[in-house]
Amino acid sequence: MIHRRAALRASAAVALAGLGGAAEEPAGRPSLHVYDSYGWLRGFSVVPSWGARIEEAWWSYRGDRFREEVALARQVHANCIRLWIEFTAWMADPEAVTARFLDAVAAVDEAGMKVMPCLFNRWHDDRFDYGGTYADTLLRNWTPQLDYVRALVTPLADDPRVLLWDLCNEPGAFDQATEVNRREFAWLKDVAAAVRGCGAKQPITIGTMAGTNIETYAPLVDVLCGHPYAHAPAALEAMIKGLDAIRDRHRKPLLVNECIPGCLDDQRRAACARFNTEMLAAAGFGWMGWALREGKAISTRRDRYDGNGLDGQGFHPFFTAAGRLRGGLEFLAEPPRTPPPWARPGA
Repeated sequence: MIHRRAALRASAAVALAGLGGAAEEPAGRPSLHVYDSYGWLRGFSVVPSWGARIEEAWWSYRGDRFREEVALARQVHANCIRLWIEFTAWMADPEAVTARFLDAVAAVDEAGMKVMPCLFNRWHDDRFDYGGTYADTLLRNWTPQLDYVRALVTPLADDPRVLLWDLCNEPGAFDQATEVNRREFAWLKDVAAAVRGCGAKQPITIGTMAGTNIETYAPLVDVLCGHPYAHAPAALEAMIKGLDAIRDRHRKPLLVNECIPGCLDDQRRAACARFNTEMLAAAGFGWMGWALREGKAISTRRDRYDGNGLDGQGFHPFFTAAGRLRGGLEFLAEPPRTPPPWARPGA
């Protein structure tokens, strides 16, 4: 959820050459789930509905509830779930939380979808924050976080149920001009190295937003990522042009794993979802909506919406707490034109 609009606009004018210190491209290349285009990508970012914070989602995890929840996504032909987890959830009980995470991966597979684990979160709300990694964490010793990464990645390193590894949701650095920005880049460079050091065969991405936020982290990833929250078709068209330019410049595929502004008005949100999903798929980026189901976390409940929505009403779920598709979204139940690669004839 992008609350850094002013910073994004200012940083978009910064040339890549001015990022401060060139980064080397990662050694080796993935061999599992490698695609040139992600126009077929269709899914949702998920913090389970019972979690007001990411930690609560995993400390109170129940496999039956999670299976009920992710099964909703198949009603609209989703093929991937971006599953949020965090070091602060894992460190309380590493063995138990690792087992719950692996069960969640199994649950998504049982529902006929791939998993895109999101290992860290750097987006924060200033009123009802749902946790993650904070700027001051980047100034500390992050070695324990790498142990967490290895614990989750190692058992899934060559597992076809995992589509990609998303290292972090919305890192804050748009350049490397400050100490905290340089530390954030160094941290994610170490996280990427830890994932690759586990022998991960799946591609790596980072849930970056737009402009130089994407380009700062481009050297670390196999697949670029954008988070275009467009309120109108013309705005989305401009965003797509910007993402196309970045994709061409770095010669890497690009996907969208978070998008579509929320709204308290179901029909207005549905109209926005229609043009976003159609245009992003046609651009070859695919789409993953935020968020799957109404719940306890900020932006997933009507009384605690964030500012990233139509008229500042960032109420984002696609399904209600009762498990019903919100009004106006019935078009999503129509089969998509392009199935994912693993569902095509002869795959």
